[in-house]
Amino acid sequence: MPIILLLEFLIVFSIGTVTAQDYNHHNHTLHAVEFEDKIGTPYSLLKPQEFLSAKALDRREMQGIELDAYDLPINPAYTNAVLQKGVKFHGASKWMNTLAIHCKDAAILKTIEQLPFVRSVYPLGKFRPVKKPFKNPRKPRVDVSKHEKDYYGQAANQIKMLGGDVLHNLGFTGKGVQVAVLDGGFLNVYRMPVFDSIFDTNRLLGTHDFVEGDEFVYESSGHGCNVLSCMGAKAPNLMVGTAPDASYYLFKTEDVKGEFRVEEFNWVAAIEYADSLGVDVINSSLGYTGFNDTTMSYNYSQLDGQTAFSSRGANIGASKGMIIVNSAGNEGDGPWHYVGTPADAPGVLTVAAVRPNGQRASFSSWGPTADGRIKPDVAAQGRYTVVASMNKYDVQRTNGTSFSSPVLAGMVASLREAFPNLPSESLKDAIKLSSSQAYLPDSSLGYGIPNFFLAYLSLIESTVVIDYQDKIYYAPVTVKKQLHLLIEQQQEAKIKIEIYNKLMQQKISYLFDSKGSEIKEIILKDFSLLKPDIYFIKIGINQKSFWVKMIKE
Repeated sequence: MPIILLLEFLIVFSIGTVTAQDYNHHNHTLHAVEFEDKIGTPYSLLKPQEFLSAKALDRREMQGIELDAYDLPINPAYTNAVLQKGVKFHGASKWMNTLAIHCKDAAILKTIEQLPFVRSVYPLGKFRPVKKPFKNPRKPRVDVSKHEKDYYGQAANQIKMLGGDVLHNLGFTGKGVQVAVLDGGFLNVYRMPVFDSIFDTNRLLGTHDFVEGDEFVYESSGHGCNVLSCMGAKAPNLMVGTAPDASYYLFKTEDVKGEFRVEEFNWVAAIEYADSLGVDVINSSLGYTGFNDTTMSYNYSQLDGQTAFSSRGANIGASKGMIIVNSAGNEGDGPWHYVGTPADAPGVLTVAAVRPNGQRASFSSWGPTADGRIKPDVAAQGRYTVVASMNKYDVQRTNGTSFSSPVLAGMVASLREAFPNLPSESLKDAIKLSSSQAYLPDSSLGYGIPNFFLAYLSLIESTVVIDYQDKIYYAPVTVKKQLHLLIEQQQEAKIKIEIYNKLMQQKISYLFDSKGSEIKEIILKDFSLLKPDIYFIKIGINQKSFWVKMIKE
């Protein structure tokens, strides 16, 4: 069962995790304990199944990613030696080789710091337990008066802006793709009709609260509910998200009552855990710049993608083959102005916000990074973004890169379904190069607004596209093994494809039917009998004909 798998892998780093019951009604101080090495660990890269799921190993194999020391859990002997000093365990990051502990006794911290395998001890901020809310079992009734003609309902603009409807029409809606959502809470997700499809088809694979160490995430904030709806909602004619058939993990990493460095720690622990489970795509509508304790705050010079704890963790996560999508931030017209962390990380696909007409939203944070790199990377609708209501069968409009990020992350998941074996960097490159200002990126919107249909086409070998307006798109088609044709028709049509040699002798002939109101994808594979040469393809659609030159290698 998925939940059992979730718990098994959680044990690797959460033995002794503190819970709200342990520290009820008290604030407690958290510290990080960073270790020097992993020498003496009982874990081995020769037995990765002890700490990585089969799906995580499959992802590495498909993308040609080798195991390394980052994959090894922290040496449990080091963990035990620290805990024996009388402190409580909060969490662990194997990538950063660091524990998070509860301790406010300076003398104990000093003894821990003097352990020979400890590199450093430093504060992470406060732990403040949350009072668990009443879980309301009643569901809002479905109100069909809210329905619109468009299948996507009021969310149509934010999806079609990205060419998402076309990719969906090809059948790519995130099926089989695992998405982890990191946020501050997911109030009411379990009872909202827009998420019924996720629960009815067992596509909520698991939850975990990295703040308090339990599995209950339906608390603290409705922000995660709104974010999830941008991707996972499936209420036709009211709201459909950008990855309506993906599978989801919900991870609470944020303490919404304040800003503390421990939230970065929780964030990294969550993406490590997502990696170990085999997650494909992560959405994080979170960012870290200033903290309640200003001595922990970052300054712009540290925005180099390599300094912040979360940014370093994000880069490692990206190197494991996950696609990490993160909001740019909402400081564009504020005093900070720039993107936050981990949005500054090279490994992160950082998302700016635009208005419904595609123009930049003023609040969207700017780049470049301190080391001069282009950030943000791409943009999606973040102004007047449609999200699900948390309390009734309805939608609402809201603003923020918090919502442009999941709108785009869902499309990433849908594209990942189309190309499950491609390296993540290839997908990210295709997304950027499909964008509205791909050849003139800037520090406002990066490469611009992606067109995921164009990204899809760019990743298919040997493609011809004919749209319903009889426009034909193709580069000189070079064929090795197969040819892809995408033919869009609004009415029923007979499609005849004939291949001729240079002497206009017919070599191959095919006949297909198009139902209309669809994109007919045709894959031709019978080229083994054709010798390397130049050929001509005649595509007949009812009474119209199109000619394409083909080079057989």
